[in-house]
Amino acid sequence: MSTLLNNMSHTQTKHAQQTPKTIGLFGGTFDPIHLGHIVPVIDLAAQINLDKVFLIPANIPPHKSAASASSLHRKAMVELVCTKYPLFTLDDRELKRNKASYTIDSLKEIKQQFPNAILYFFIGTDSFLDLPSWHQIDEIMKLCHFVVTTRPGYTVKLEGKPWFSNKVTTNQQEFLASQFGKIFLAETAQIDISSTTLRALLNKEDKLVEPLTDVLCPEVLAYIKDNNLY
Repeated sequence: MSTLLNNMSHTQTKHAQQTPKTIGLFGGTFDPIHLGHIVPVIDLAAQINLDKVFLIPANIPPHKSAASASSLHRKAMVELVCTKYPLFTLDDRELKRNKASYTIDSLKEIKQQFPNAILYFFIGTDSFLDLPSWHQIDEIMKLCHFVVTTRPGYTVKLEGKPWFSNKVTTNQQEFLASQFGKIFLAETAQIDISSTTLRALLNKEDKLVEPLTDVLCPEVLAYIKDNNLY
């Protein structure tokens, strides 16, 4: 795992100065951002050769309660990750909205900004089956692909779920041949940690056997300590 992260911190520098033609989009509360967020995305970005991945911290997530850390701190932690791994770029458009953040709004803005780019929206397996209930999901599917970061051997039963028909694929070649509207189930490296669990661990760090740098970038951990978060 450390090899994957170290390689990404060095080999992606070439992408930083180019106008991206393929853009990954990964949104979340990032409270805090951790390796469970970024490792699967780094792995998959390499698999499908993405130019950039925009990390989009949410201001007021429609389906979540309020964040523990302020928007300012969550943005700062994402910036630290972007500095360490040039594949990533902070996109703070949702933090600037004084309202709930919806995927369709950000997608329309990004597509207007990068009209020739193919957009790949990253989600986890926990969000995958909820896609039909997303706000304006059919319009979203006309603007981007979805990429589901799954564990090796992950299987899903879609019988009786007609909305997914002709959208879901595990064939990378088929997926990359389309401009939008596909859902790619991809096997990726995983780190089993959640922000909720991590916040609890931060409260008892002095009692832990394993260091939190196994699940947090050292720079983010230092920022959390310096600012007495969580």
